Amino acid sequence: MGVFSMSNIKSLKLNTKYLKTGGYSVIISVVAIAIVIIINLVVNRLPVSYTRFDTTSTDMYSLTDETKNVVKRVKDDIKIYYVAEHGKEDANIDNILNKYKDLNKKITLQQIDPAVNIAFFTGDRAELSVGSIVVESAKRSKNITYNDIYYNGIPEEDLINYQYYYGQYPESTTFSAEKCLTSAIKYVTTDVLPIIYTLKGHGEMTLDTVYIEAIKSESMQMKELNLSTVEAVPEDCDSIFICSPSSDLTKEESDRLLNYLKSGGKLMYVSYYGGNAKTDKPNLDSVLSYYGLSSVKGYIVEGDSNYAYPNNPTYLLPAFSNHTITKKLIGTNMVMTGCQGIGIADDLRDTLKVTSLISTSNKAYSKVNENATTVSKEDGDIDGPFNIGVAVSEVLDDGNETQLVWINAIGMEPSVFVNSFAWMCNIEDLITIPSKTDDISTLEINEAQSTLLTWVFAVIIPVATVGTGFVVWYRRRSK
Repeated sequence: MGVFSMSNIKSLKLNTKYLKTGGYSVIISVVAIAIVIIINLVVNRLPVSYTRFDTTSTDMYSLTDETKNVVKRVKDDIKIYYVAEHGKEDANIDNILNKYKDLNKKITLQQIDPAVNIAFFTGDRAELSVGSIVVESAKRSKNITYNDIYYNGIPEEDLINYQYYYGQYPESTTFSAEKCLTSAIKYVTTDVLPIIYTLKGHGEMTLDTVYIEAIKSESMQMKELNLSTVEAVPEDCDSIFICSPSSDLTKEESDRLLNYLKSGGKLMYVSYYGGNAKTDKPNLDSVLSYYGLSSVKGYIVEGDSNYAYPNNPTYLLPAFSNHTITKKLIGTNMVMTGCQGIGIADDLRDTLKVTSLISTSNKAYSKVNENATTVSKEDGDIDGPFNIGVAVSEVLDDGNETQLVWINAIGMEPSVFVNSFAWMCNIEDLITIPSKTDDISTLEINEAQSTLLTWVFAVIIPVATVGTGFVVWYRRRSK
């Protein structure tokens, strides 16, 4: 039979005390770990807008109010497919896609691994590469390429040539995911897409890609039209676009165009002074004349330096009117050249309304002699001011409205192009989301500031930290 000594009893009590303390520590640790796990589970269930933060100066990865309004109004079921290998997703794209999904329960997001979901890449999806996005509804679908999102200023069809010559792909300059996704959502949910017919068959100028993409981003379609092969303008035509033809329309074509306009049709005409554009076009001119418009002879020279590019008076910085098409450009600079004045008849019929969109200063003049060796004003030159952009509207007896926009210059902003068709096609809520750049600003300091910061961070702070630690250690040791 064992006998406990006082030392054994004290040791037993001490061990019991440590056991209790250790038990409490284990319980507290388990509870703490459980709390952390629960918090992580809850946080992972929250929308990314509450768990990921955009710290860029340009809100590069945040959604604008414009996008939020568009997405929240969506009533159609939308599927967004993101092409990316599992574990190799682009964090920026993945982040913004989840923000779209969180805005509306009608939007579902699915990742497509190209190595696993081979059947997905058929039809218009066959050429999709990693990083691409497909936005789909029951109405239609829209493909967004990686180059659309990280736009580098080079059209996608030219990227292969760029890589061939330079041995690498160009660096991206903008992040356009929001712009592309919001436009795609609008495109796949719009009931009827406006159709713009581009006139062909007269040596028309090729429209730059930037204008075509701007039209597509606003859910409008472009088709070609040859008036010599049809009896009338197609019924599904919402507007006709004529881009600086080098030859005239035939009498039959101009009659078909005028008949279309007289029944409430829409027309945008872009021309300029120079090259083949100087060819006489009496048939096309007759259509414009019916709406009180004509070209002023010669090319415009701006006499006011505030309205022209420095030392280039034929490169104009025109003024904009408070019209739906141009009001957002008031106060901005848009360089235009090849400018020719648009004359407005004095005897307009009462039903016709002609509004100036883009104009020169009062000091501008039209240079009549194209062979002149100087741009200075000479005898015979026509005094300004001039209109180089106008909008025409005429309400007909049946309630329909004819609308016409004429820009007589080179250098039109894509926004003017898009706004013109939006005005004629009654399109509201244009997508005005800009492409974003993450401008990283640097802090510049002089030599004295650099020396001071070096002493503070390399000497003073480390010495103070070590010194404080030594004092604390010494005091504890002395107790």
